[in-house]
Amino acid sequence: MRVAIVGGPGIGKSTLLRQLADLYHHGSYGEGEEGVWDPRVLDDIAAGRNPVGVTAYFARLYDANYRDAARHDHSDRVMFIEGARITLEAHIAEYPAEYHARLHEVLSIGDGWNPDRTIVLTSHTDTIEKHIRLRNRASENVEQMVQRFRLIDEAFRRLAPSYPGTVLFNRDHREFHDRSSLLEVIAAAGLPPFEEVPYEML
Repeated sequence: MRVAIVGGPGIGKSTLLRQLADLYHHGSYGEGEEGVWDPRVLDDIAAGRNPVGVTAYFARLYDANYRDAARHDHSDRVMFIEGARITLEAHIAEYPAEYHARLHEVLSIGDGWNPDRTIVLTSHTDTIEKHIRLRNRASENVEQMVQRFRLIDEAFRRLAPSYPGTVLFNRDHREFHDRSSLLEVIAAAGLPPFEEVPYEML
């Protein structure tokens, strides 16, 4: 079973991905961060340059993850992947309309990914701003990131009903380091139970 975790920038996708993968012990595929990406990508995102190239770059990153996940997928496994076709489509909202036709062409890269479940993380802007400030990345302008989040989050909410197996999860007032929040996500997405590692008094 392949479960995609998606949402706007700074919402906690990577944290949730790692926590759920550790809980299930079946592995995960993140999209990476600054040290993984081509150094030019962050500059182009910040400047609003090369939208088609940026989107195609992330599509190829996701595609590599989905192809590898398909080789390891089994009926008794739950694997988590950061990103999905809806991610590519939602990010179109942050670019001028003149690029939209070409950006929609890039979406075809994700036509065959088909995760069994997609969890869309949403949040109010004040929560996101707090998280962006907390992570304090030199490459990020907080105001710009919050504005990007507003556009992308709205697009995710609008697009979610058109993607089968997609559930919205509002992460406000929830921390993904807490077991209770993880259990809420699992219940909301209808994921199978995980096998608890036993703890004993020895």
